[in-house]
Amino acid sequence: MGVPAIPISDETQIALDERVDSLLAAHNGNARAALETLLLAVDIRASRVSYGFVRGRLPDQQ
Repeated sequence: MGVPAIPISDETQIALDERVDSLLAAHNGNARAALETLLLAVDIRASRVSYGFVRGRLPDQQ
């Protein structure tokens, strides 16, 4: 891997590694399934923010 733009501490790296390991374990080691889950989560977050979630409006409050 390349050098991160912002250096991170060993504790932070360990915590990130544990999160990745946990996500992979939840998907039985299937990296593709883990990535799909992360992409879906990002898509959902982006749609909420773009709709106005940050301004207090949710899709069901039109």
